[in-house]
Amino acid sequence: MRTSWTAFATILAVACKDQTRRCKLFELSTLLLWLVSACGGGGANAGATQPPVTQPPGTLPAGWTKLADMPAGVAKFGVAAVAGKIVVAGGYDTQRGVMVYDISTNTWSTGAALPRGSDNLTAVAAGNNVYAIGGEAGTAVQVYDLISAAWTAGPALPGVRFASAAAVLGNRVHVVGGWNANNAASASFASQVVFDLGTQAWSSAASLTTARNAAGAAVIDDRLYVVGGRSPGIRANDQQRLASVEVYTAAANSWAAGVPLLAARASLAVVALDGRLYALGGETTAGTVSDAVERFDPATQAWAALPVMPYKVHGLGAVVVGTSIYVMGGFTGASDAQGTESAALYRYTPTN
Repeated sequence: MRTSWTAFATILAVACKDQTRRCKLFELSTLLLWLVSACGGGGANAGATQPPVTQPPGTLPAGWTKLADMPAGVAKFGVAAVAGKIVVAGGYDTQRGVMVYDISTNTWSTGAALPRGSDNLTAVAAGNNVYAIGGEAGTAVQVYDLISAAWTAGPALPGVRFASAAAVLGNRVHVVGGWNANNAASASFASQVVFDLGTQAWSSAASLTTARNAAGAAVIDDRLYVVGGRSPGIRANDQQRLASVEVYTAAANSWAAGVPLLAARASLAVVALDGRLYALGGETTAGTVSDAVERFDPATQAWAALPVMPYKVHGLGAVVVGTSIYVMGGFTGASDAQGTESAALYRYTPTN
């Protein structure tokens, strides 16, 4: 009941936002129907750590559309889009669950479970496969074939990669940075390892200038952008959030400094759409969860702040399909706040 009344209070706050005018209440019948639904309990999401909440019409920022909630809330998972589907794999804490979203029908189904449960993993799509890389699964590379709906083991990482950033550039998967998964000697990586999808072999490439974990990565043209993150460690007492951006050129096997974010953020989502970068959500200063959306245009070499997301979240996932960005899940509470995992899925289609 506490969750229902909190959400109810949020609705009233939205309705009464302009305090220079009389509070404009929602239609009574709509509110009554919403309260019956919110207080009813049970249903398919009864076991989720954070039950889905349906927002009232007209409260979403421009360009955002609420889609079907995931079957359960999840954070710090791997996500990739392939063949009209979005695959969400693993999640905090060392989950094996896999959820598959069908874009054409706006429905979720359960996929084959990961052989090795994982969180703080990264995932990329190539062909009809999703590669779930590292995280709590250590050096494991777990490959999901969308056609057979089955997992197989891929060639193992050269070393542990926890909270790394990854993206596909050409015919190779670049896995950059991450944490060493060593509580006694907590440190981030600057190193980069590369997986050749043709030869199925790993090799090394030029290292970042700044070691970091929990960064975002995306590719525009022939360049890999690694955005934000935290360094030097991963714990609250040994980390700071980063605004810095580094840009990798494969032909020269070299990094250059990019234009920094407007605000330092870690555990954010980064995607590329129509030749521009989008940085979504994340954690800023300790205990502050962000709903920021920043966009970088390589033509102007500048970041711009866009209208915020519908929710504040970190450890979220985002993928691009067509002309839209699909944004989902994450912690709505600071740090690894179990019990605040979101089940939300939104589609964001930039309006300019």
